[in-house]
Amino acid sequence: MKAFTKNFTVQCHDTESLLKTALKQQVNIPYACTKGGCGMCKVKITDGQFRLGLCSKRALTDEERAAGYVLACQTYPQSNTTIILA
Repeated sequence: MKAFTKNFTVQCHDTESLLKTALKQQVNIPYACTKGGCGMCKVKITDGQFRLGLCSKRALTDEERAAGYVLACQTYPQSNTTIILA
């Protein structure tokens, strides 16, 4: 699978989070807790299928989810996925 941002394309495995994959390939996504609690790694997915792990409602509200936002640390791409760094 591939994840696309405005300036980067990274290869990712469906069992590895978007954040972990991005960091391995030197794509800088801000982060802190890596467990879905802080919200620092919030990105917007504009295209593609993904699996979302557990996220704190404080870090990612229902409204943000509905608008396409996810936490990169808890997002597992299942197809080619396009993201916008928040």
